[in-house]
Amino acid sequence: MTSLMTNTSSMVALQTLRSINSNLDQTNNRVSTGLRVNSASDNAAYWSIATTTRSDNGALGAVKDSLGLAKSSVDTVNTGLDTVRTALQKVKEKLITAASPDADRAKLQTEIGSLLGALKNNAESTVISGSNWLSVDSSGANYNATKAVVASFSRTGDSVQVDTIDIDTSKFKLLDANATVHTAVDAAVTTSSATYATAKTTAETAYTTASTTATTAYDTAIGTADTTFAGSAMDAAAVAARDTAYATATNTRNAAVATADTAKTTALDGAVLALKNSLGASGTNTLGILDKSRVAATDNGTATVSSIMDIDISSLTSSQTDLDKIANYTSIVDAALTDLTDASTSLGSTASRIESQTNFVQALQDANNRAIGALVDANMEEESTKLKALQTQQQLAVQSLGIANSSSQSVLSLFRG
Repeated sequence: MTSLMTNTSSMVALQTLRSINSNLDQTNNRVSTGLRVNSASDNAAYWSIATTTRSDNGALGAVKDSLGLAKSSVDTVNTGLDTVRTALQKVKEKLITAASPDADRAKLQTEIGSLLGALKNNAESTVISGSNWLSVDSSGANYNATKAVVASFSRTGDSVQVDTIDIDTSKFKLLDANATVHTAVDAAVTTSSATYATAKTTAETAYTTASTTATTAYDTAIGTADTTFAGSAMDAAAVAARDTAYATATNTRNAAVATADTAKTTALDGAVLALKNSLGASGTNTLGILDKSRVAATDNGTATVSSIMDIDISSLTSSQTDLDKIANYTSIVDAALTDLTDASTSLGSTASRIESQTNFVQALQDANNRAIGALVDANMEEESTKLKALQTQQQLAVQSLGIANSSSQSVLSLFRG
């Protein structure tokens, strides 16, 4: 039955065309965006997961930027330390030259002063993003020796965690303008140096007294042996007795001198240790590598207290005391060089850790991108094939609708004469 009021074939063809057009629009959207899940309506679960993962990837990108800035800061500080170490090595070489008897120490001090000025300038010029890790003022209200670098971002359920790499800049700071500590150290240097000088004088006096007493006793014993020998028969037995007395006197004297020397060394070592402890208690070790006061002592117990920045040999002579002071200055510089080497080693380890963490964060971002792609990316080969098929279906559906619409026209032929 053909009805003019209800065209079932047209309705079916139109419904089919609508379905095809809807699928074609969806496929066109996937082809144009490259995504099969472009909004929550496409697949709510996948869209939610992908959106959260994209957000986490953005956070990881910020972490990577933070690590990159930290790596740049560490590299800059390392460069500053290398420059300072090179200049300090030259100071050490000048001090070794100053130990020569005919050295012009005034001119050498001019060179040393220039190098020390360069050290200070290098420390103060090593600035990273407006911050200086080498020349600081630990008394400042906003000072914090620990530089926390954002190193990772992780999510467990609804909980997120941000971890950091903590860099302790106090291990490699070169200068510290903390006036309170410097004042305390200066006072301790004055007091402890005086105490050390008294202890040294006492130890040396005790040694001299013991040595003189031993020598006097030796002379007396030798004199007695000679007198006894002169009044004897001077035969073989007398010679043997005299030689025995000589040996006894010599051994007694040497033992007494050795005991006195040991006592002197022990006393001087104790005085040097007390000097170091006093300075340590004053807080000098909290200052920088270049401006903290250090103690160095020669084998004979001559101690010197000085910071790197306070080294001055211009007025020193070739006396043993002054030569000892030059040797102590050299030891102080050598200790500072060791500290600089340790600081560079610590920074090198930190730089390696930052680089490793950067690579790890990049790997996490890549893994997240792959996960997002697996959830929402469109299969372009499949979509292109589907597009061709839907375009063909659309053409057929349009023709089918045309045929269905034209079928009612055939009714007119029934009414023609």
